Amino acid sequence: MYNTGLKSLVKREFLERIKIKPHYQPIVDLSSGDIHGYEALSRFELDGKNFSPLKIFSMAKDIDAASELDLMCRKVALENFPRDLKGKLFLNVYPSYLVSEYMGKGHTMSYVLESGFNPRSVVLELTEAEKVQDMRLLKGALSHYKDMGFHVGIDDIGTGFNSLEHLLNLEGLLDYVKLPRELINGVSRSKIRHSLIKVLTEVSLSIGARPIYEGLEKQEDLLVLCQDFDAHLFQGFYFSLPLSPEDLRNFKLEARLCLCSQDKGLHGVDLRILHVKGEEKFGSFLERVEEFQDRYTLLDMDGNLYLLDLWKLKSQLNHIKRNLYYYRNIREATGLMKEVFVSVENLPEVDTSNSNLRNLFDLVTSSDWEVFVLGKGNGALRVIEKHNLIDYLHRKLTKELLESNPLTQLPGNRSIEETIKRLGNSGYDFYVCYLDIDNFKAFNDAYGFYAGDQMIKKVGFLLKNFESENVGRVFVGHVGGDDFVLILWDTALEDVKGKLFELLKNLKANLLEFYSPEDIQRGYFMARSREEEIREFPLADVSMVLVKGSPDPLDISRRSAQLKKKAKSVRGSVLVVEGLNEILTIDL
Repeated sequence: MYNTGLKSLVKREFLERIKIKPHYQPIVDLSSGDIHGYEALSRFELDGKNFSPLKIFSMAKDIDAASELDLMCRKVALENFPRDLKGKLFLNVYPSYLVSEYMGKGHTMSYVLESGFNPRSVVLELTEAEKVQDMRLLKGALSHYKDMGFHVGIDDIGTGFNSLEHLLNLEGLLDYVKLPRELINGVSRSKIRHSLIKVLTEVSLSIGARPIYEGLEKQEDLLVLCQDFDAHLFQGFYFSLPLSPEDLRNFKLEARLCLCSQDKGLHGVDLRILHVKGEEKFGSFLERVEEFQDRYTLLDMDGNLYLLDLWKLKSQLNHIKRNLYYYRNIREATGLMKEVFVSVENLPEVDTSNSNLRNLFDLVTSSDWEVFVLGKGNGALRVIEKHNLIDYLHRKLTKELLESNPLTQLPGNRSIEETIKRLGNSGYDFYVCYLDIDNFKAFNDAYGFYAGDQMIKKVGFLLKNFESENVGRVFVGHVGGDDFVLILWDTALEDVKGKLFELLKNLKANLLEFYSPEDIQRGYFMARSREEEIREFPLADVSMVLVKGSPDPLDISRRSAQLKKKAKSVRGSVLVVEGLNEILTIDL
């Protein structure tokens, strides 16, 4: 009795002396440019001194107070989180505590409701710091919490007690899987990290869980994760340190970071340049590159550029070769190891503006080269490995096939919406133009569906040409039927108007070829109206409306629909610009 009472007293005094200072680290969704959620983290002060969470929980376990401390952290995190912020709150929980809650306590749900949260906005994140004693009970507990609306995640998969076996046992119960800092930090320089992340990403997605790439610190790692794994959710110092509730209210995600990661183009790797003299001894050169971590380095030897594969160099340079080349000069060594020192002049270059992905894919897959040049970036050579380039092209081709319009092969509604949201969240000005063919139904009725399809294909072809003439500043999409969308950025409004007016004239002139000589001579064609009356219709008119872009596709659609009514009331091909009284018309 005495020991039990003393233990209870020690536990109570220990918990009363601890001051918990909640912090929150943003989890960023770069597919939308928004903050997806925040992980609640606790900082501890005991008797005026700061202690690490690991130390505090170790002390708590010694006196059997870990469960109470875990619950206190959760309660403080919920009470202090700024309620005006959007996004999910990730709460770290011990598996054993979830099981005990499942057995009837229900504190977590009480704290969530008392703090004004909806369970659907809370993610219970299983910590790696504790071994699961009874997987059957844990699965029952997780099912219980998911039935109440909570989401479930698992932290630092593959580390601590969160083994890969957990992914197998918890299939269907996990909404998020966090990949640890140990893998993420340095993935751009490590083939092993790259391979492990690829497996964990694929496994996570296959069981319906969204991967979160935790511990991100460097931009080169971000670019590899975005490009190679189509990664969306990130957490790490690259975006933000853990923030106090006061600092969290003032935190804003920098638009340039969103824009950087949203770019699904070929990023490649910027190479460092190492300058050497041809007479330098090979042994001295080896000492200089011994600590290099990057696989590829650009070697400038007396003005001649070589791509140096350091991984291949270190793997091929056995004891015999090292001694053989050690006292030779570097110029001789490059001639003897041409598969390691590759002249930049001989490397194949990929044209990133090439719109024919199929041809590019065929060229890359049939090539014997392992590395391709992407061009210059900040004055340095950028390269991409063959397997990464093939993965990228395959994803692009698959996406195009699934989302493109079967008639014009132009991107469809999903790509249009994604582009609008991406540009809207970037902070840069852009414009959206909707266009359609006037009286297209009447033309279909008069000339037949085949002629109608050919006219649609012709418009698609002309719009593709317009896009290729303005690479990097125009996106063209096909909503369906005779409705098309052009999105324009990085161009002043006056220039946008000028380009669109020239496009309008080009469309008008080219569409005349679909009418009979008799109709062209008359200047109109005869067809049934929507009221089933035979009447005259003008030839090849196109209506365009131009509005200022915003992150909300529905808002853009609504404003465009209003302008469309005005455009249809004007005879001839017309361009109506939002906010201007000027209406540009063509009547050839």
